[in-house]
Amino acid sequence: MATVFEVHVKLSWGPEKDYLVANDVEPGLAHRLATRENWQEVMVDALINVPVAPYLPDNTVLPPMATAKVISVRAVDDTDPAVVDLQRTRSQFIMAAVWQKQDENADYNYLRHDYVPETQEQIKADVAYWKNGTQTPAVVAKTKARIAKQEQEYAAAKK
Repeated sequence: MATVFEVHVKLSWGPEKDYLVANDVEPGLAHRLATRENWQEVMVDALINVPVAPYLPDNTVLPPMATAKVISVRAVDDTDPAVVDLQRTRSQFIMAAVWQKQDENADYNYLRHDYVPETQEQIKADVAYWKNGTQTPAVVAKTKARIAKQEQEYAAAKK
């Protein structure tokens, strides 16, 4: 039985979702779990990149991504039926103690990674939302359209 870490996040346009933390982030969280009473503090209120649509079976197209805010994190058994089918976050995250103090551009520059321009646009909008409440309905509408397209392609590929 292995421990994995589930995060409950909120997207800038409202929905809340659960994800498993990226594989390469798990060892650090496992160490914190074993050595600290408040091990969750590194993740709670962090900004983290998450896929907002399914990966296609052939992995040729990365799904649309967004930067979500972590509401909570918990350690769970990797065989727990509630987490077996969860998608994983991406590795890019910024602790609350950092993103809340540094410049919005610094947050964006780290989180944008090497994603496609449309995803970078959503990440920039997300960072602006989390930093100062800026709403970007046009960007969110584009992302929702990309999500719908990816979901259709996923459904077609599964047939």
